[in-house]
Amino acid sequence: FLSAFWMGDFVMALESVKLIAALPSSKMPKIDSFYYTFYRGILSYRLFREGNGDHLLTEGDEILRTVQTWRQKCEHVENKLLLLQAEWYASQCNRNLAQEKYEASIRSARDHGFVHEQGLAYECMGKYFSSIIEIPEAQHCFRRAHDCYMQWGALGKAEQIQ
Repeated sequence: FLSAFWMGDFVMALESVKLIAALPSSKMPKIDSFYYTFYRGILSYRLFREGNGDHLLTEGDEILRTVQTWRQKCEHVENKLLLLQAEWYASQCNRNLAQEKYEASIRSARDHGFVHEQGLAYECMGKYFSSIIEIPEAQHCFRRAHDCYMQWGALGKAEQIQ
């Protein structure tokens, strides 16, 4: 799941989610539930926007509510919540609020020292801008995502973005 997610193969990531969900709880891989849920939310909204079914919007909304609850208990969830909110606004075709939330997520990730999640937020914003044909903005986001992934040491991911 995580490899497919980070390499941008969201269809494979979704298939992995289905396989993991079908496992009995005692045999479920010990993927950190928090990150699994967070990444699944991004995956759901992205695949919804790509036309893979309304059920993905519903799943994304459920995950967003879960992360909102977690945010009340933990400050370090802020950038993740903001990124999911950005993806929700993007799914609602609200460009201005989506951009505002993407940028807030980037600032929060930077302020908390989560350079990989800063890169992820730039990448998500770049993909969103690319999908609405705002190419210069998308290219700027991808360059910034590349820089973050390089700083994180994820050379393969940085190469993929370039």
